[in-house]
Amino acid sequence: MRTPPRRTLAALLAVAALGVTACGDTDTDADQLRDEASELRERGEELQDKARQAAEDVQDGTKSAKEAAEELQQDAEGLTDDASDAANEAIDAVKDDAGIPEDVKEQLEQAQDQLENATP
Repeated sequence: MRTPPRRTLAALLAVAALGVTACGDTDTDADQLRDEASELRERGEELQDKARQAAEDVQDGTKSAKEAAEELQQDAEGLTDDASDAANEAIDAVKDDAGIPEDVKEQLEQAQDQLENATP
């Protein structure tokens, strides 16, 4: 089963958090980013719970390892895609802030490129 490493999801959430803290456009933008980050965190916790339950189901024989892996793979891919989108939105919000120095904008663009290349 190919699932994104925890570090990948953690990095995506960290970038989203960067957007929340650095974004000074409006409180609404920051609130929206915080809400998205919170939702992603909750979904990550739910996926961990689902993985634990799947492991128990496989051990109990109520589910095959293949079935469990496929279900988890779909959920993990969806979470990764959504986290990547949220991180990109956060980076875009920060880059649009006129008060951000050019070198920071360049670093954000590099991070965004790496993010896009890291996720299928």
